[in-house]
Amino acid sequence: MAEASRRAAASRKRGGLDNVLFVLAGVERPPFELCGIADEVTIYFPWGSLLSGALALEQTPAEGIASFVRPGGRVVAFVSVAERDRLGIPPLDDATNGIAERWSSFGLRLDCLRRATRDETVATGSTWAKRLTTDIQRPIWRLDLVRLSRSNDGQATRR
Repeated sequence: MAEASRRAAASRKRGGLDNVLFVLAGVERPPFELCGIADEVTIYFPWGSLLSGALALEQTPAEGIASFVRPGGRVVAFVSVAERDRLGIPPLDDATNGIAERWSSFGLRLDCLRRATRDETVATGSTWAKRLTTDIQRPIWRLDLVRLSRSNDGQATRR
């Protein structure tokens, strides 16, 4: 993060970004100031509790992920889970494997769950993605979620 932070702080002419904020916090307890502010949350190849959250298998990390996204915003996640990882996570091949139902309880609609293309995987720029693309036996999945919009009374349409 230090290097990315340094590059982001550079002038715009040198590739700097003025709309970037770096935070070191666990997904289980995101800072209140970040709740509901993101148009898009991107997760690349999570592991541990972040993986369980991205698949809405554990409530606390899934709530944390969902909390960042404003109404109409998106979560895009690239995940790779194989039986040999011995994580006890069911295969993602089985339709949506209950992911849509699990995410709906957090106010997010499953827009897409499909195998990621090689080009999409490489475009993440992740060094882990480079390793994964050399293993043709290991599937990489793209998961797209959309925050449900708010109704006139300010409540999420599905929560």
